[in-house]
Amino acid sequence: MRFPIRAKLLGTLAIDLILMIVLGFFATHQMAIMNERAVFIERHTIPSLDTVSDMTVAINRYRARQLEFLVYTNNGDRGRILDQMRAIEAEMAEYFRAYRPLIGSENERRRLDAVESAWQAVVRANHERFVPAVRLASDGSVQPFYSRMNPFYAALDQAMAELVTENQQQAQASLAVVAASYDTARTFIMIDTIVAVIISAAIGLFLSARIARRLRRLAQAAGRVSAGDFVGSIDERTRDEIGDLAQAFDHMLASLRAQRAELEERNRALQASLARQEQLMEEVIRGKQAEAEAERARAAAEAASQAKSAFVATMSHELRTPLNAILGYAQLLHLNKAVPEPHAAYVERILASGRHLLALISDVLDFARIEQGALDLEYSHVDVPQLVDELAAMTLPLAQRNHNQITVQCPPDIGVIETDSRRLRQVLINLLGNAAKFTEHGAIRLEVAAEQRDGIEGVRFAVIDTGIGIPREKQHKLFQPFSQIDESVTRRYQGTGLGLALTKQIVLALGGTIGVESDAGVGSTFTVWIPAAPQSAVVTDSPSSEPQLVGDPT
Repeated sequence: MRFPIRAKLLGTLAIDLILMIVLGFFATHQMAIMNERAVFIERHTIPSLDTVSDMTVAINRYRARQLEFLVYTNNGDRGRILDQMRAIEAEMAEYFRAYRPLIGSENERRRLDAVESAWQAVVRANHERFVPAVRLASDGSVQPFYSRMNPFYAALDQAMAELVTENQQQAQASLAVVAASYDTARTFIMIDTIVAVIISAAIGLFLSARIARRLRRLAQAAGRVSAGDFVGSIDERTRDEIGDLAQAFDHMLASLRAQRAELEERNRALQASLARQEQLMEEVIRGKQAEAEAERARAAAEAASQAKSAFVATMSHELRTPLNAILGYAQLLHLNKAVPEPHAAYVERILASGRHLLALISDVLDFARIEQGALDLEYSHVDVPQLVDELAAMTLPLAQRNHNQITVQCPPDIGVIETDSRRLRQVLINLLGNAAKFTEHGAIRLEVAAEQRDGIEGVRFAVIDTGIGIPREKQHKLFQPFSQIDESVTRRYQGTGLGLALTKQIVLALGGTIGVESDAGVGSTFTVWIPAAPQSAVVTDSPSSEPQLVGDPT
């Protein structure tokens, strides 16, 4: 009995189809199991672990706030820290509410209840015991108060660890189910595939001899097509599967002919696009030429700036010579008491004004030298404690003039650094003088400490005052030359606005950094860090570059 090729292929297809249906049903079942466990991991385990991680971070922040509450003695700081702790408590409450819908077992519910109970115990102990005890204490001791919270945190850590363990166990169980389902599906798929391949191979070998001749015609036609001959067709008239293949081949030839025509059309479009690209390239070249012109203009502007700096330096030097003579004669008149009272007060005013003018000219000269890159540095060994004592003695009269108190905190064993002592003294005197000038009936503190930055040993000088402070929106003007924070402040306190700009450039030339933290009406903290050994200078090209702002000033 003879069967057509189509019937045999359909029989093979039917067998393969049955095997594929069985395979699909089994694979679908196994995939459903794996999907169920994967969804469980995605919607429960991962979010719950993320929530537990967030809760752990919040607990650590809570402990840190308690330590800050111990360290800070200012009522305002403690009030702010209490607000932060209450915010963390509200955040933890939200975490517990978010975790409830993720609970997958009764055991997990008990673990979460234990964590929430331990957390509530920590919160109650904090507000009922810890905070009142710290407020009543006055000796500043940290360990006794902080240690009393350890049992509560130990219980909370234990409850958190048990909750994490429960989540991990559920995740491992889900992963085990997924792995088992995967192994079973893989084995069944391999067996089903092997059976289908064997059946298909047997029928294919049987049919190969029957269809070889007709396929040879197709191969010859394909050879002509590969040689670029798209003309003609196979003209197969047999109404079976190979006939359908021949017709498809003829359709392919027709499609190739159409694609060749389309390719030629696209080639013409590409040529037009290349012409457009050449036009764009010409426009780019013209843009580059414009950039070169702008660069030449910038170079000319820099040259003009250098000429201006040279002029300022020369004029400042020429002004100092007659001014020194005026100061010398005025000082002789004052020492010899050559001018009788009450006119002697005029000589003292001449001396004070002349010294002030000489200091301003010196600042302008130093700033001009920095702009020209001609600032000379003379490095030597500087005894830090001795330098700090000298600075305190020098600035004490200026501080007392506005009824201020000045204090110094410097470790006696901080040692010696190698830097330009004159320039470092100029920087610190400028900062201390500004603190004394803008502070009345307040306190000025100079704190010195060893500090390492980016692997480089150095010393940090912090000048802290309780003066008028600096608004946040105006702090960008601090280190700009000839700039004042406020016109009214300028009229009251006077100045050219060069002091901080010059200070910043000197600090950078010494290889250090300078920053500011300030609150309006509260005070300011200027921090200078100087390396213990000479480093390469990092002087910016523009004196108006932004300073480093420390903290979050308001």
